[in-house]
Amino acid sequence: MAVACGIDIVSVRRIERLFETYGERFLYKVFPEKVDYCFKKRKGELFGCIAARFALKEAVIKAFSQLGKNLTFRDIAIEGGGKGLKVQVKKEKEYRLVYSISHEREFAIAVVNIVRVPPEKGACN
Repeated sequence: MAVACGIDIVSVRRIERLFETYGERFLYKVFPEKVDYCFKKRKGELFGCIAARFALKEAVIKAFSQLGKNLTFRDIAIEGGGKGLKVQVKKEKEYRLVYSISHEREFAIAVVNIVRVPPEKGACN
């Protein structure tokens, strides 16, 4: 059962400008887990890929805020891409995330649903 949701849309140009201004410092601050997957994309898709991951982190932060939990970019790790895209949230093991991201030339978008993981049978609460 979904218990919270979050959505975010990001301008790809905004992310490109942040990278032009702050370079690696921007990437390290938002993506300490790195964005190697994005650097393997075709020319012209780099900033769309990074913007989609930025939107995904914002959507996760918004969804958890509905549960009264304050997260930062560093609490969320995004790895891989395509069908192998994985999102991990530190200290939040009782929830599972269902998410989707997309990007095109101008915008990137992400949506997240948080699903409560039922306790295992026989586990004590």
